[in-house]
Amino acid sequence: MKRIFLLLAAALFSFAVAAALQTAELKAPPSSAKLVALGKQIYTQQCAACHGPKGRGDGEAAYLLYPKPRNLVAANFRLISTWDGVPTDEDLFNTITRGMPGSAMPSWGHLPVEQRWALVYYVKSLSEKPLTVRAPKQPAADGSGGEGIVRVPPAPPYNEAARARALELYKDACASCHGATAKGDGTQEQVDTEGYPTRPRDLTLGVFKGNPDPASLYRRIVAGIPGTPMPTSDWAYGDDAWHLVNFVRSLSGDTQRARVEMKKFEIVATRVKELPDHPDSGMWRATLPVNLHLMPLWWRSDRPEEVTVRALHDGKEIALLLVWGDETNDHTAMRPQDFRDAVAAQFSLTPNPPFFAMGENGKPINIWMWKSERQADLEPAFQDLEKLYPNLGIDSYPNLLRSPLEQPSRHALTLESNKTFVTGWGAGNIVSDPERKSPAEDLTAQGFGTLRARPRIEQKIDARGIYSAASYRVMFRRTLAPTGKEAVALTPGATVPVAFAVWNGSAGDRDGKKSVTIWQDLKIAK
Repeated sequence: MKRIFLLLAAALFSFAVAAALQTAELKAPPSSAKLVALGKQIYTQQCAACHGPKGRGDGEAAYLLYPKPRNLVAANFRLISTWDGVPTDEDLFNTITRGMPGSAMPSWGHLPVEQRWALVYYVKSLSEKPLTVRAPKQPAADGSGGEGIVRVPPAPPYNEAARARALELYKDACASCHGATAKGDGTQEQVDTEGYPTRPRDLTLGVFKGNPDPASLYRRIVAGIPGTPMPTSDWAYGDDAWHLVNFVRSLSGDTQRARVEMKKFEIVATRVKELPDHPDSGMWRATLPVNLHLMPLWWRSDRPEEVTVRALHDGKEIALLLVWGDETNDHTAMRPQDFRDAVAAQFSLTPNPPFFAMGENGKPINIWMWKSERQADLEPAFQDLEKLYPNLGIDSYPNLLRSPLEQPSRHALTLESNKTFVTGWGAGNIVSDPERKSPAEDLTAQGFGTLRARPRIEQKIDARGIYSAASYRVMFRRTLAPTGKEAVALTPGATVPVAFAVWNGSAGDRDGKKSVTIWQDLKIAK
């Protein structure tokens, strides 16, 4: 009993500390030219790739993203706590801190409080209209005519009668969009005020762009979401709105809602005497797993939700284990309609990594990538193009190096003794090399469109992937010491920024269409 009491007291203390910290964060410092300048600096590094250099939602990554990045100049913000479509400073701060689950907007809660407030003031400076919050004015009895910040009344009890009322309200006003089962399968042909397609939220997934706490949901239900088909609810105010809030929250759990938020963690590479040589080795139990939320850049409900990461090193080499769920084993990309499954680990070569994508000019990143069809190529029952296309017509070339027992001409792709007829191989393309021993590729990039393989002599990453029970387990191994100037250096005692990406072939993922994490900290234990 004493132990339970102590645990409860510790939990309450932690909750109180967290609440106090959040309250302290929301105390905005006064705006100043210095803070706006700091905000511009952070915006240029972390935000411009999506929102554009001038905030018009036209960044170089915008074409990869759905929903589209917000046009900060037009200032049509979604997550607000007012009746009249104007965000408070706290609204902007909370959105920057938490991000927008269900979109490509990650959490920036790991940034210092001052930097987040600096971003608030810089974002406000981009607006073409004044963001002035009106004095509070309570709405009429039917919920219409309100101004300023929405006042949230005390919540009534949520009992069987309240739930019955909520079901009635939901059926009458919400089901046409969100669907009878709340899975977002109602009206699909919708667009926002900027003409981009939008879809009703699947409320059972626990993916809320805004904070899912009761007060925030209350405000979104009664005041709507500006710029979207979600209207102001003059039909639901007071107790009725609270009943809907409680009903919507009952469709998902706190753990489920928390899991979709993209947060920064520390991944510790534990030091051991011997590294595992297989993804299913029991040696991986020597280090703690870290579950990271994956965010599809082009949002979809059917997605890989998490990737679990473990790391070990022996003072000479490091091993990473990446595990994620996938219902299909897509291990061929020979037909034009087929796409492979894949996973990658991305390392920043600088302590302050650029954005979460592909590096930037002068700030290269190092990528270790595993592809399922490269793994299949190394298996005994390797992939054969002629199995997929049995009537394939091929070009034949003379093979001057053939044995007297061989046929006088052979398919170009079987000329492993002569690079003359396999031009990619002859040019040093690692993808065309039939002698490669690893399904991993060592890549580098300095911004969008700059991805390239590192020299063949420096391709020293070993990898092995296993698929079973609807999941992948992929292991990477490499020396701690870098192989060349564009490879990441991993030193015991150091912390290196790392991020991860997963491609689901059956969903058509390829290139920039993928699910990603934000930057994490990889700590190499001494």
